[in-house]
Amino acid sequence: MAASELFGQRGRLFAGILLCCLLAGMMVWAGTTTDDPLEHQYPTDVEVTPTPETYVGEQVVLGGQIVDTDPVVIATRASGYGRFLLVDANDQVQNVDGALETGDHVTVFGTLTDEEALVVEHGLTQNPDDRGYMFLVSILGGLLVAGRFLNGWRFDRKALAFVPRSKAGSRGNEDAKARSQLDGENEVDRNTQPTPNIKRGGR
Repeated sequence: MAASELFGQRGRLFAGILLCCLLAGMMVWAGTTTDDPLEHQYPTDVEVTPTPETYVGEQVVLGGQIVDTDPVVIATRASGYGRFLLVDANDQVQNVDGALETGDHVTVFGTLTDEEALVVEHGLTQNPDDRGYMFLVSILGGLLVAGRFLNGWRFDRKALAFVPRSKAGSRGNEDAKARSQLDGENEVDRNTQPTPNIKRGGR
């Protein structure tokens, strides 16, 4: 193996490892820097629901299902436990489907004014079907891209690189063509060889 080829393989391997490390680092960095109050480390309904009196006067994030719309009340537990009145929910909660309705899932950010009331500063509705649809489309798109890529490329373990499959196919076709041509030449040579004269002996 040539020194330049060996260096090229090591360079590609090093570049691949470096890119993976950079990707992981950017994912961690992106996950820790956000301006959305719903993504900050404020107390959530998991912490607030058991002891709401502890968080009165603090900014919290509550998520749950709307159980009443006049006024808007949510339950942070599926059993209906952990009910909070959402003040100004109709004005502050972003809902593309229109007015808030019973059964909608919401996540709200605001100040807990007492043990059962939250003044909403920002909020949004969440449709469970939307998340499933997003994951399904992402998976199908990834499989489609991977399939098209693998259909045209293959991984060469010796070169530590992806190479077009057409190269391997054309190389095999060239080899087969060369063998066929060589067989044809051999056949021509055999046909052009002089036939030895056979003398018949007399009695």
